[in-house]
Amino acid sequence: MSNRIRFTRRSMILAAALLAGITGVLVSSATAGTAAAPPCGLSTLKGTYLFAGDGWSISGTGAVPLAFAGSERFDGAGNLKGVSSTNFNGTPSSHNAFTGTYTVASDCSGTFTIGGTLHFDMYLDPNGDSFVYVQTDAGTVSATTEHRATRTSVG
Repeated sequence: MSNRIRFTRRSMILAAALLAGITGVLVSSATAGTAAAPPCGLSTLKGTYLFAGDGWSISGTGAVPLAFAGSERFDGAGNLKGVSSTNFNGTPSSHNAFTGTYTVASDCSGTFTIGGTLHFDMYLDPNGDSFVYVQTDAGTVSATTEHRATRTSVG
C-alpha cells in the first residue's frame, strides 16, 4: 500500500509539473508577438460615428426624459461636427447641426464639448472603433456608446 501511495504522490507531482510547463508554454506562445496597443491620441478618433441614447434633464425635484440620435465626424485633430435629432420631454427637434472640440489622452480617456455648453468624459477603444461617454453637466443624466461607421472624415 505504501508503494501505491508514493506512486500516486509522484504521479501527482509529475502531473502538476507537466501541467505547469504546458501552461507556461501556452501563455508564452499566446503572448509572443503580441505588441502592446499604441497609445491613444487625437488621431484615434477619425471618421464618422453613430450614436443613440437617452437620459433625464433634472431641475429642482423634477426630471423630464430626453432622447437623442445622430452622427458626428471627428477630424483626427481635435474638431468634430455632426447632426442630431432629439426629443426633450415629448417635444421633438430634427436634424440639428452642431460643432465641438475634443481631447484624447494616451491612456484612451478624453473629453469633448459640444457648442461650448455640453461637456462629456469619454473612454475609447484603443483602435478607435468605438467609445463610451457620460455627460458631466449638472442637471443632465445621459450616457451612450458611439461606433465608427467610416474611417474618413469627409465633409
